[in-house]
Amino acid sequence: MSVDFSEYVTCLNDDDHEHREALESSYHEAQRVMSPRGLQNYLEGMRAFCTLGRGQDLVLTYVQEMPGVAREVGEDVIPDIVEGMMKLASHTSGSVITLIIANLPMAASRLGDAEVLRGFLKLLHQMTGKAPRGLRPMMENLDELLSKLTLGGLRRWVMFGAQAHQRDLDGQMAYFALKTESSKAILKSERRGTLFVNNQRKLNFYMRALWARSFFMRPTAGDFESRQGIRPFIDNFQIHVPDAFDPFRGIDGMEVYRATVAHCAAHMVYTRNPISAEELSQAQMRFIELFEDARIEYL
Repeated sequence: MSVDFSEYVTCLNDDDHEHREALESSYHEAQRVMSPRGLQNYLEGMRAFCTLGRGQDLVLTYVQEMPGVAREVGEDVIPDIVEGMMKLASHTSGSVITLIIANLPMAASRLGDAEVLRGFLKLLHQMTGKAPRGLRPMMENLDELLSKLTLGGLRRWVMFGAQAHQRDLDGQMAYFALKTESSKAILKSERRGTLFVNNQRKLNFYMRALWARSFFMRPTAGDFESRQGIRPFIDNFQIHVPDAFDPFRGIDGMEVYRATVAHCAAHMVYTRNPISAEELSQAQMRFIELFEDARIEYL
């Protein structure tokens, strides 16, 4: 379907061959991963970034990178990205916002869930108020950071640097560029044992071999204030697990993941009737959880 982009990208030269080619190829890719509502949000984002007046590179980067984000975590996050970048615009330059958007497909792939990506956007907004000079160097090292840290670990690393170098602008840039000993030390201390996104494919194969069917698994980010994280849970036929597991009493994090997802899958397979918590007390719920977990482990 042909789209008249002139209504949405008034800041771009519609007669420019490179601009036209970038718009058409990116929109064609977007059509394969987005619904009509998602495509409309995508187009409205183009209009918003044009209105922002921070240069053509920002608009073209948004156009080219959003289909990749939608492929990784879904299209519903696109309005949140546009809103988040609009908030950042009053605190930082267009080139930094462009760099952030260019990193979003990789961040979406590493974080693995739309809700976790929204948490990442909130962290960036917090950072602009505490250490705005650190945004650019952090974006330049984001791939390394997200390959080693959960969102909670990244948040603690950011907050330590922002507090330690609150009035030292050169120190901010060095810390977030991973050029100081303190930056590397905090990164090492916050590094988790086994990241879910690095092992999701293996877990999918494991579940198919175990149950001869697929289960949808999503990471959760709950280790903001501590390394504890959120307990695994099942919601809407989806298995939610922490975005990282540390070794537990000599047991490797991957083994903990296998035990966790196998146990959750057994609940989904062997539970015949749903249990409503509305008419149950907390004590009743705890006893039901105890006996249901014991029943599943026995089976």
